[in-house]
Formats: sequence, C-alpha cells, structure tokens
Amino acid sequence: MAELILRPYQFDATERLRRAFAAGARSPLLVLPTGGGKTICFTWMTMRAAERGRRVLLLAHRRELVSQISRALREWSVDHGIISPSAPATKHDVQVAMAQTLSRRIRMDKTGRFKFDLVIIDEAHHATRCSTWGAVLKHNADAKFLGVSATPVRLDGQGLGVESGGFFDELICGPSVSELIGMGYLAKPVVYVPDRSVDLDGVKKRGGDYVQSQLASRMDQNVLTGDAVEHYRQYCDGLPAIAFTVTVAHSEHVVQEFRAAGYQAAVLSGSTPDKERDAMIRDLGRGQLHVLASCNVVSEGTDIPTVAAAILLRPTESYSLALQQMGRALRALPGKDRAIILDHAGNCLKHGLPTDDVNWSLAGMQKKSTGKSTRCFKCQTLSPASSTQCVNCGMPFKSEPKPARTNSEQEALPLKSTGRLVELTPEMRRALARERFEEERQARSVEDLVRIGTSRGYQYPEGWARHRYSELRGSSQ
Repeated sequence: MAELILRPYQFDATERLRRAFAAGARSPLLVLPTGGGKTICFTWMTMRAAERGRRVLLLAHRRELVSQISRALREWSVDHGIISPSAPATKHDVQVAMAQTLSRRIRMDKTGRFKFDLVIIDEAHHATRCSTWGAVLKHNADAKFLGVSATPVRLDGQGLGVESGGFFDELICGPSVSELIGMGYLAKPVVYVPDRSVDLDGVKKRGGDYVQSQLASRMDQNVLTGDAVEHYRQYCDGLPAIAFTVTVAHSEHVVQEFRAAGYQAAVLSGSTPDKERDAMIRDLGRGQLHVLASCNVVSEGTDIPTVAAAILLRPTESYSLALQQMGRALRALPGKDRAIILDHAGNCLKHGLPTDDVNWSLAGMQKKSTGKSTRCFKCQTLSPASSTQCVNCGMPFKSEPKPARTNSEQEALPLKSTGRLVELTPEMRRALARERFEEERQARSVEDLVRIGTSRGYQYPEGWARHRYSELRGSSQ
C-alpha cells in the first residue's frame, strides 16, 4: 500500500482537529476550499480512528459521493462496507453510507448495528436537524462528529453551530482559495460575466432558490445556449469544461448545441451508471470529451480533476452552490495557468469572485470582503480589487483611463439580445456598486426599496428594504 502523504496545510488541519477533540470538542467542522483535499483529510482521520479500533461512519448524500469516498478508502487499503440501496450489508467497523438510506434503516435498528464512535459528514452544510442527516446524527448522539465543507453555510444564512440549532461546536478553517492559488495548488480564475443582469423577472422562488422549472425555461433559450457555445469557442476552445445547468432537459439541449458546433459533449445526470460516469470523466481528461453538462451532480463534492473551465448556466440565490460550481474549475493541472469561468448566469455579480475572502462562522454567514472587482478595458476580464494589473493580460489598471461607453454600445450589450460576456474586473464591480447605491438613494419610501429588492432577486426584499431605508435616512442626517 502506498503511504498517504498529506500536504503541509492538510497535516496542519488534521492536527488541529486532533487537538480540538483532545480539548473536549465533540463536533468540529473543517473548512477547505473545493480542490483543497477534504477527502484526503477525512480519509486520514478515518485511518487513524480505525487503527484504534473505533467504529467510523462516513456520511454523504449522493451515490457518486459514496462511490468516491469508497474509492479513496480502497486506495489506502481501509476495509469498509457500503450502506446504500444496492450494496450488501457487511460487518465492517468502517461504513460509507447514503444519508437517505441509513436514515430509513435506523428506524428499525434494534441491535445497535448503526451506532458508531465517529461520524464524518461530507458536505456538512446539508446537516440540519430536520433533515435525513439529522436523523442519523441524532441516532448517534453519543458519537463524536467531524464535518467537512468548502462552504459551511445554509442557503437561508443560518449557522451550523450548536448555538444556532446545528450540530457543530468548533470551526477549523484551512487556507483560503487565494492562499491555495499562491501555494500552486489551485489555478487563478479568469471570470467572464454578462454586461447586464440576467433577466429573471417573474421567476418565482421556493425554499430560498429559484423554481427549477421556471428558471429552466428562462435560461434554456437558443440565444443564450448558442452564445454559451460561441463564448466557449472564443475563450477556451477545446479545453475540458463542465456546464452547470438547471434541469436534465436543459443539459440535453446544451449538449445538442455543442455537438451541432462540432464539439464532443455528454450529459451527466443522477441516473448515469457509475461506469459511464467514470468513462465520461476519463474522456474529459483525455480530450475525447470537451464539455460535460450536469444538473446537480458535480456541483458539490464530486472529484473531477481535469476541468479547465466552468460554464455557469444556472442562476442561484445560494452563495454555497455558486462557489461550489466555480470551484470545480480551480484545480491546478500541469500546463494550466488559469481557470476560465464563463458566468452566463451572473452569479459572480451577485455573490462575488471565488477568490473573495469570507469570514466563515458557526453562527451564520458573515459579510464577505466587499473588495470590488475591476474590469480590464483591454481584454474585459474581471480581477480582484487588490490587483494592480489584469490577471489575464497584465495591463496595469492605473495607467489606463476608463473609456466612456456610448449609447450605441450600451444598447448592444443586454444579455437577452446578444448573450455577450465580458471579463469581470474590480472597476466593473465598483461601477455596479455606484449604480446600485444611486438607485437606492433615489428611493423615497420603504415600498420603493421593496420594488428595487424584488427586481434584484433578493431573497427577503421586505426585510432588506426596511434595513436599507434606515441606513439611508441615517446617512442623510
């Protein structure tokens, strides 16, 4: 068996987890960005626990994540069983389980068979008390828990800590995306976004995010999908890419468009057999497949190391989901100097760049660093606010004056008519912030701000409007 060797920051993370448990923590939560090696870290923790005779449960919510965790354990010769609808029962002390399957089986557990000493929760931001995860964790209330996530926040912004009604009592954060880029473990992102906001007027929300059927009909338009093909050709022609779509039918349409343009493309869905899925990922890495279109399959957790570009075709209110999708393209590869993000959905305009600093907290989502991005007026790429030159072409920002846009240029840019993408830069984000502030300042009542918040797709426009109205009145006094 090959030795499992951790990167320095992974070793540091596992040592901090070990010290947290030794100091009395019962349920720490480890945060590592997508591509940072969370699976390696909890495989290491599993090995150490198994060596001490502990019963370990590794919990995931999709069958491809169960398969991925099982492969990692097999690679390092950790004997284990699998708890899923199609897997035979075993008596191994280490078990990898589908949360949904195990939550059903524990209702009939009279022997303690599904009791463990350590429960490791992959994608732990899904672990809430009222979910299938919660049923499993409450059944193992005497065990120690270890959560891992790249984005430890729920869609509604509620915290994952015990004081917020969650399961976790200590937060352990590894290096940020920017720090991993500096270490050479992730590639720097180059982001292209719509010049104007995506038109989502009339698209309703349910459970904190857009209703999929309505969102699909809005995003699955010939002009948008066709432009997705043309922008792929323009910015990352022939490179392995994942297109994140709204529905499986949307994925199928996207694949048809790419195939019609001469590219090799395929749909990866929740019903794709494991062997076909593995073949698709293998073909993507070999250049035999250019684009893999996916709906809710590879957004979280799934390890696809060969991706050079992410094509975002699904707007989302979820910061967590947006960051997970962008992160799929960030893994460093030999000869890869950047990660291309084609954000047709406008998620970066809503949620920020994947390199923005985030103050994670068990108490809930803390305000992100608002470092506004700057758009390069030479190549139209978006760069972080701290950049002194374009991350794409190297143009110094301070030496190039901002050109005025003519009315004809403005009329040519709306996404609905052209689907044009431009590079997102700190200057662009500053300009958008100024425009939004001026629009808010012109509001004369809370009702006016409610209309503004609704048009922007805010999840709670009424609450935002009341808070913003108080802020604006205070600043004017």
